[in-house]
Amino acid sequence: MFPSRVEKARSNQKAKEEAEKAEEARKAEMAQLRHANKLYKEKIAQERREQRVREKEERDQQKAKMAEEAAERRAQRERDKQARITEKAIQGPQRGKRKASQSTAPRKKQNRSAVAARRGVVAAEPPAAPRTHTTRSGRTATLYN
Repeated sequence: MFPSRVEKARSNQKAKEEAEKAEEARKAEMAQLRHANKLYKEKIAQERREQRVREKEERDQQKAKMAEEAAERRAQRERDKQARITEKAIQGPQRGKRKASQSTAPRKKQNRSAVAARRGVVAAEPPAAPRTHTTRSGRTATLYN
């Protein structure tokens, strides 16, 4: 064999091995980056879960506080109502009997017809009832003319 061919083959082999090593190093680095990315995502997800739990606890505490305040308001209203009822019960016998309501006197209408009679005004006659006649079928019809 020729020495140049041997050198060329050796250099090709060496270049091929270096390319394979570089490829393996690149793959190893990519695997390491994927692993680091996975750990980062898990950490972020865990922090979000913890944040949601904290927010839920805060909401539950707020809800419990509001419910307690509402219950206290209801209890206070009930106490006030009972106090009013007992006060009325005490005042009832002290008031005595209730007076009966009296009806108002009817108004007197002014008699104006006496004035008209003194003046000599005569009341108009009521209009005559319209004339009627019976048709051939037996129905009563009104004549207006």
